[in-house]
Amino acid sequence: MGVGGGLVFIPVLTFIFNQFDLLSNTEIVRFTLANSIALVFISGISGVYRQYKMGIYNPIESLSVGIPGAIFASLVSFSIQYGNWYNHTRFSYVFLGFLLISIGNMLFKKDSNSHGNEGRMIKNSLAGKAMVGVLAGSVVALSGLGGGIVMVPMFRMLLKLPVKRATALSLSVVPLLAIVPIIQYVTDNQAPILQHSNLDWLNSLPLIQTKYILWLVYIPMAIGVLFFSSFGQKTSKRIPTRYIQVIFAFLSLIILLKTVYELFATI
Repeated sequence: MGVGGGLVFIPVLTFIFNQFDLLSNTEIVRFTLANSIALVFISGISGVYRQYKMGIYNPIESLSVGIPGAIFASLVSFSIQYGNWYNHTRFSYVFLGFLLISIGNMLFKKDSNSHGNEGRMIKNSLAGKAMVGVLAGSVVALSGLGGGIVMVPMFRMLLKLPVKRATALSLSVVPLLAIVPIIQYVTDNQAPILQHSNLDWLNSLPLIQTKYILWLVYIPMAIGVLFFSSFGQKTSKRIPTRYIQVIFAFLSLIILLKTVYELFATI
């Protein structure tokens, strides 16, 4: 789907880090973002490798979106790490907002059938790509979703790309958006040491962490990403575009309902 996997990572990681004792809401958000962005990076690298083998990877196009996106991702991520303004409630509202945008656009936006117009828009839209990159970089830092949840709709609206072309470009940009925030999180000396959890399986194993990355959780998820992202890319080529849109929206809707329930249950 080209969204980097954050739709799945965020609910799982939020649940896990909520189980640790003495961890503030602000720190839960930071741990969730750090591990999700690191997983999104692995997903993106796997996708780029697959695109390269298939001969469809376009580094110039990816860099035109990824460089401005990486700059803004690092700025927003820095402000989250060294400020107390971004708590769990605000994080949940941001997450919900992007989910709603994603569901609406994937369900109701139709593909452009004009290949000539598509080529012209791609060639002459450097400013449009930079704007998408800035928005996507901010999304990565704020939500941990990988940026695809805004890149795919924006590529379709601004650059008039069809769904499969938009998802391919989105996935190739994801590693560029994620790399700087990852470095920031793994070098942050403010990260607290994780202690006792309410999950027995976490307590039965050593909680090895590098600042905000918890390896006990990250490594199994990363292995799954590496294995199944290739499978996903191969499968997407054989699935009709409309099915991809419906699957994307349905998955988003399930997670949206779960997030709304958890948000209002804590009020």
